[in-house]
Amino acid sequence: MSDETSILVLGMDELASAIARKLHLSGYAVAIHQPTPPRTIRRRMAFVDAWTDGAFSFEGVEARRADKTRDFLDSLKSGASIPVLWHPFEDVATRWPWDVIVDARAGTGAAPEKLRHLSEFTVGLGRGFVAGEHCDIVIDIGARDPGAVLRNGSITRQDSRDEERFADGRMIAAPHHGLFHGAKRLGERIAKSDIVGSIGETAILAPVSGRLRGLARDGVAVAKGADVAEIVPSPGAEVAGISKRDRLIARSVAFVIEMERAGYAPISLESFF
Repeated sequence: MSDETSILVLGMDELASAIARKLHLSGYAVAIHQPTPPRTIRRRMAFVDAWTDGAFSFEGVEARRADKTRDFLDSLKSGASIPVLWHPFEDVATRWPWDVIVDARAGTGAAPEKLRHLSEFTVGLGRGFVAGEHCDIVIDIGARDPGAVLRNGSITRQDSRDEERFADGRMIAAPHHGLFHGAKRLGERIAKSDIVGSIGETAILAPVSGRLRGLARDGVAVAKGADVAEIVPSPGAEVAGISKRDRLIARSVAFVIEMERAGYAPISLESFF
């Protein structure tokens, strides 16, 4: 692994996991920051189960929770796995002299943080970021231009559906709070009205037939309205691994970082908007 470039990826959902995996395989020293239990239910499309189980392998790369400083340093320097840091962001940002920070927490609804003062080079994913203010580079994750690079300004499109990377799925929300217990397996084919799980005495029924792309962990506490399952009716839908769109965005992030570290200005497509 490279001792010259260390990268912190913020977030742990499908897109963040795809980016962390790509950067890890590109030879960088990569860590993931996820301070709270991830709510991602597409658990075969991300590293999320490493947060709870301690370790999880995703498409040939292992992520491992780093509870101690020694665990973090061993993983980061050896490249044997990607360390997952759950400590407060302020501690993580100063724990190591990060060369690059990538904010891949797109879609959380939170206002973007200003990261430029925390690292030599910073990248923001999706709408809300302003290149030159919050971060150095903004990368589009929209359906029309996934992976496009902006060196100035921000993504101005207002259609929130444009950043939905899995519009072909049907989400199932918890009818009330409680402990969720799954009755099916991820990737399993189910019929309409099949029981996919339960919360207390309440059975959660499938609204359509298809395959389970998302399913909350068994025994997890969920709030009313939280996503507990996702069904995709299309037989050809992606239900595991990295989606084509996320793979393209991850390649763009890796390319931008490579060009920056090599001293070249990355290609900008902002004039096309």
